[in-house]
Amino acid sequence: MKKPQNIAYFLYIVLIVAACAVPGAMLVKHRTELPPLRKEDGSFNKDWNTQFTEFVSDHFGFHDTFVTANGDLQAELLHTSAEEDVIIGRDGWLYYTPTVNDFLGDQTISDAGLQNIVYNLTMMQDYVAQHGGTFVIALVPNKNTVYPQYMPYNYRQSGIDGNLERLQALLAESSVTYADLTQALTQAAADSAGPIYHKQDTHWNNTGALIGYRTILEAAGVPHEAYADLTPTVEMSWNGDLQGMLFPDSDVLDAQHVYPIDFTYTYQGHYRNTDDISIRTVCPTGTGSLLMFRDSFGAAIIPYLSEHFQTATYSRARPEPLSQIETAPVDLVVMEIVERNIAWLQQEAPMHAAPAVEAVPQAEDTCTASLFSEQNGSFLQLYGSIDLPEMPENAADHYITLTGADGTARSYLAYHCYEAKKLGETEILDNGYSLYIPLTDLTPQSYEVTLTVQTESTCTGCSLGAVNVQ
Repeated sequence: MKKPQNIAYFLYIVLIVAACAVPGAMLVKHRTELPPLRKEDGSFNKDWNTQFTEFVSDHFGFHDTFVTANGDLQAELLHTSAEEDVIIGRDGWLYYTPTVNDFLGDQTISDAGLQNIVYNLTMMQDYVAQHGGTFVIALVPNKNTVYPQYMPYNYRQSGIDGNLERLQALLAESSVTYADLTQALTQAAADSAGPIYHKQDTHWNNTGALIGYRTILEAAGVPHEAYADLTPTVEMSWNGDLQGMLFPDSDVLDAQHVYPIDFTYTYQGHYRNTDDISIRTVCPTGTGSLLMFRDSFGAAIIPYLSEHFQTATYSRARPEPLSQIETAPVDLVVMEIVERNIAWLQQEAPMHAAPAVEAVPQAEDTCTASLFSEQNGSFLQLYGSIDLPEMPENAADHYITLTGADGTARSYLAYHCYEAKKLGETEILDNGYSLYIPLTDLTPQSYEVTLTVQTESTCTGCSLGAVNVQ
């Protein structure tokens, strides 16, 4: 007798073969749109194979229907996911595959990298404080950090502290104002009768976002309306992003918590949806001003924050245009980022005038470094990587000095950021530097650029070459 598992695989293969025989015929009606075998000059179209693949992908009959059917078959018969970015958990929970490393406790960021992140956040906080504002970093835990119990049994946690836990420990010892969302959300998940993250989506629901709102403003020391006495209604109205990836033709909706709040804020300018790069709100009953750099998790928190602040700006721009607080000061700057993207905090330097340094210590010429430059708006950005004889135990100060032909020198403090995208690389290394220098500080000429790296006990440096300012 055949084993039930073998029968399941056999039925699965038969159904897939039968399904594939149907949609191919749907391509016939689009035959006039097929990519040509030859170009207009009569030569053979070398890109035909790629163009045909794209054509089939665009015109494949019942594409979403069959993708959904395939997902259903694999989920029901084989208990596996047909979408590599989606993990089918227990009790109807879905998880995002890129969060697995964090869930397993893989330390994908080195100790030096985490120190770089704390160094960068400290620089941001200092810059905001110099312009009269308060800074808060808010790290949103992945869904499986808050709800690990619904992950499949074959994903076994190591018990080792991952990137988030290690960074939280460093932040606790630093001067950076930090909203402990992990503690607040895990405690709320344990106490709540219902979930505070969507079962079929990557993100928190309105209850989770409300907890995030409270925690951020508490960390900032801002008195606020907690909405503690409100009871939400549960509506099956949410289109889960993970559900859509796995079953694109499915009409199954997820639960959303709806609170009886009469919001009075309004959107300013051209607002389309919460995916907009920049969103501005005003509230006639609000107080103070907010600038929030956010990712997709910030969408659900916008209503609560917008109702509190008289003016609020939410930005998804990268690099973060922090320099806007020089012309439009704000009371609170929030940096919100999800756990799985923590490494980004040492990838791109926020865009603002680098802190000027009056005196740089004398350094021995014992290191090497690369130099890249580009003009970005009203700034000259300098960035590259540094090779030191020995990696310092703690994040060192990186000073960049520009010396003009007349001997005038200007020095600045740089972020510990490895601009991987601009360098055409995918890996974020720990030995980067990056800064933005206002073009108003410079005159059109050639500048010799030098680097100085100062640790608690050593000072080393090198010449980076010349950069021309137009």
